[in-house]
Amino acid sequence: MRITTYTTFLRRAVHTVMSMKLPHFAEGEVVKGFGRGSKELGIPTANFPESVVEELPPGMPLGVYYGWGNVDDGEVYKMVLSVGWNLYYKNTKKSMETYLMHTFNEDFYGSKLKVIMLGYIRPMKDFSSLDELIQAIENDIYIAKEKLDQPDNLVYKTNNFFSPSGCIQNGSVETSEPVKEDGPSQSNT
Repeated sequence: MRITTYTTFLRRAVHTVMSMKLPHFAEGEVVKGFGRGSKELGIPTANFPESVVEELPPGMPLGVYYGWGNVDDGEVYKMVLSVGWNLYYKNTKKSMETYLMHTFNEDFYGSKLKVIMLGYIRPMKDFSSLDELIQAIENDIYIAKEKLDQPDNLVYKTNNFFSPSGCIQNGSVETSEPVKEDGPSQSNT
C-alpha cells in the first residue's frame, strides 16, 4: 500500500489548481508600491493596481510565479511575480509585485505592464532576516530563468498578448492581429 505524505498531497493539490488557473494574463498601469524593492532588496518591482489584483482567478494560491512581461508594448522579458501579503514586511494589503529581469534606466510608474503567469515556484513564507528573503528571491529568479528556457514556456514570449493591439477583454486575450499558429491558444482560464 502506498502512503502519501501531507507535503506530497499539497504539491499535487497546488499542481491541479495551477493547471486550471494558468496561464494567467494580466495587464494594468504600474502604481507606486511600498518602495522596498530597489532600496532594501536591490530587486526593483513593478506593482499592479488593486483592480488587477482583484481580477486574479478565485482560489489562485498566494506565492511566487514565473512568466513573461513587458512595459508599454516594448521588449518582452523573463519575470517573477509575487502574489499575496509579504509576510516579512507584515503587509495588510494583497499585492502583485513583478520583477522584470532587465535593468531599466528609470522608474516607469504610470506605464502599461503586461504579464503572462505560466508557473508556480513556491508559496508565500515568512523569513527571519532580510538576507534570507533576498536569498529566496534570488533563488526564485534562478528557477524562473531555468523554467522559462523550456520550449513549452519559451513560446509565450512571442504571444500576441504582448503586441500593441493585444489586451484582455471579458477574461480572454483579444488582438486585432491574426493569432500565431505556432504558439499555445490564448485564454485567461
